[in-house]
Amino acid sequence: MSLLTGRTLGSRRRTGRSNGTRVGDALPVLSGAAWAVLLLGALPIPGPPGAGSGSHGGAHGLGAVDPLGSATGPATDAAASVAVTPAWIAGWLLMVVAMMWPLLVPLANRIAGGSFPSWRIGLPIVAIAVSTMLWLAFGVVAGAFAQLAAIPAGSLWWQLAAFTVAGLARWSARRARLLTRCAVTPPIAPGGGRGIRTAARAGAVEWRRCAILCGPLMLAMVPGHSVVVLAAASLSVWWEARHPRAWRDPVPLALIVVAGIGAVGSTLLGG
Repeated sequence: MSLLTGRTLGSRRRTGRSNGTRVGDALPVLSGAAWAVLLLGALPIPGPPGAGSGSHGGAHGLGAVDPLGSATGPATDAAASVAVTPAWIAGWLLMVVAMMWPLLVPLANRIAGGSFPSWRIGLPIVAIAVSTMLWLAFGVVAGAFAQLAAIPAGSLWWQLAAFTVAGLARWSARRARLLTRCAVTPPIAPGGGRGIRTAARAGAVEWRRCAILCGPLMLAMVPGHSVVVLAAASLSVWWEARHPRAWRDPVPLALIVVAGIGAVGSTLLGG
């Protein structure tokens, strides 16, 4: 009986490795596609004759900004409604896919590896969808606050403040403890309604951890950002996810500094 159980478990593990990573394998591909769209949106493609500097400002619809972060030209109207425009929400969601979905690959693989064969795609999708929707809600709330506070589009001060918080937070003991728990997934049922509920809970737990660890960097993106800032911030969180050494690792902090320099440079060069 024990031999049969061992064979069955071994067969499940082999099947989980071959079929249970389909969602996990798809996440980097979809993230790469989102990056391609973001990079294309950042290209200086000329608009129609007479179009202002905000005609092609990337995912967040930014125009030119001065060194103090105050918008100039058409971007002023966009900044006033940054939290409510469908274009801004679509841009934020695209950024979440590009930046955060690679971090969800281990979670998707762990969920798939412990699920029934017919649930090895559905349950990881539930967890990813919950985490993504929570990031979307996070962005909308932060954007609404920026709108109510009249934060100008591309605000340099907002970005530098967020990067400062992200840098200082690296010396937090709580943050160090949380990094060690990122590889721990709450118990998840292998299928059915209970599987859906527990997978959703796992997605929410993963988001909460990531929001504490990456939240300041994500807040920096709210009023707008350059591709350099997004790339440096993304590399910082990706590196730390692969090398969770908290304050002992200087690479994420160096990338945060690069993001800050990118924000300053982008602002001085006109957005």
